Amino acid sequence: MRSGNRSKRRRLRGAPSPAPPLPPPSPAPPLDLTTEIEQSVDAREKVEAAVGQFNAQRDGIKPAFLLSLAREMQTTGVDGNRAHEVFAAWQATEARAAQQSEALRQLLAMFKERVDQFKSRSGDEALAALRRIIERLTAERDMPGADANAINKRIEKLLAEVEALCARPAAPPLEHKVPSNPPQRSSKGKDKPRPVIGK
Repeated sequence: MRSGNRSKRRRLRGAPSPAPPLPPPSPAPPLDLTTEIEQSVDAREKVEAAVGQFNAQRDGIKPAFLLSLAREMQTTGVDGNRAHEVFAAWQATEARAAQQSEALRQLLAMFKERVDQFKSRSGDEALAALRRIIERLTAERDMPGADANAINKRIEKLLAEVEALCARPAAPPLEHKVPSNPPQRSSKGKDKPRPVIGK
């Protein structure tokens, strides 16, 4: 019995120790304001393009579904159980597409609002970010295989934003109000000294 306990102790002593936990990832360095605005504008344009592409695809889903169902009915006829299954699948697809469309719409509204806030609060940095994107797109337009028409449309839109941002009036300086002198009490309201009555 003792030899068995000793062998167990030896096995426990020889077992490898658990690996130490991995250190948490180091936080990313903070971005400068111009880069943050640039990334927000890029995200806004990407989401806006995704909204257009998704809506175009969604418009073609229903005709494709009806065409596929019509071809199936040419060979199998109309069956109640099959019609119920197909229609339920179509409803689920349409409901998911509606949720995806709403998510894209909400994201686009959030990025638009964020960019507008940057424009109103940090106009100089917003101008620098827009011009940086325009320079990058101009360089991409000259690359082989680039969609020059699509890039030109993006550049025109960004140039319009730059022009509108430059035309904004500067915020008026804050007016420092000079405190007025406190109202003085009239001499009429002062208490008159009481006469001293002799004893």
